[in-house]
This record gives sequence, C-alpha cells and structure tokens, in this order.
Amino acid sequence: MMTLLQAEGAVTPSCSKSHITYTLHLHRDCRELHVEFAYEPKRLDDEAKSEALIRDALKRFVPAEQDRSPADNWKDYMPLQNLLTLSIDDETGFRGAGHRHDPVQHLTVTPEQASPGLVPGIFPRGQLRIMISIHCVVTEQCRYRMHVWEGRDIQ
Repeated sequence: MMTLLQAEGAVTPSCSKSHITYTLHLHRDCRELHVEFAYEPKRLDDEAKSEALIRDALKRFVPAEQDRSPADNWKDYMPLQNLLTLSIDDETGFRGAGHRHDPVQHLTVTPEQASPGLVPGIFPRGQLRIMISIHCVVTEQCRYRMHVWEGRDIQ
C-alpha cells in the first residue's frame, strides 16, 4: 500500500454548488486505487434553522401564484442534509462518479472491477483528478477527510 493523498478540510453553506479538485501525478500506471472519503455532520438537527431554510427555499422556488401548501407542510422536507460526492478523472477522461448519500465511502478500482459508478481499469501514468462536488451544506460547517492509496486494501 502506498498513500497518494491525505486531505481534510471544512466547507460552509457558501461553498454549496461548488467543487474542490485534488490533482495527483501518477509516476507509473496504477492497478488498484482506493479512496476512503468521509464527511460530517450529515444532518442538520436544529429544527428552527431547518424551518427557516425550508421556508426560504419555498419562497424562492415555488411561484407566488402556486398553492402555498408546501410551506404549511415544511416538516415534510426534513431532515435537511449535507451532500458531498466524488468524481474521478484520469489522463483518458472521466472514470466515474460516486454520487451517493453515504457520509462514509470506500471506493475501489481495479482492472477487473470497480465500485458502483466507477469504471474498472488501470489508471495510466499522468494526472489523476479527484473532485469533491459540494452539492449542499446546510450546517454551519461540514468537515471532510479523504485518503487515497494505491495497492492492497489497508482494512
């Protein structure tokens, strides 16, 4: 096992609908890639903040002439959740995306198989890009950590 990247950071609601890209340089072909990715918290547990966010979103996205019943049922939209997902690209192009809601993920790619959403195969020498898509952050801060390694699984 050889660690290629260890990263951590924090994002806030102003980061929603943006991306963070980590670019690695592979000095040789990589036959087995592992990505361990986690973020927290997953949910916004403050009901008053949730209500304010939901009511604001309904005002912005539901036309005024439309029935306001969604605002009356704001609890139907709970719990509000943070969502960060991963995409991978290599020298040949798009290698897949792990757009899942799980706050802890272990993605694997080998020549024969890959985690759902990713394309099996060897990662060629050159640039490897791992993008974190920050779809939505509803908590004051959301912390993430990522460990990328080549070779046998460490678990």
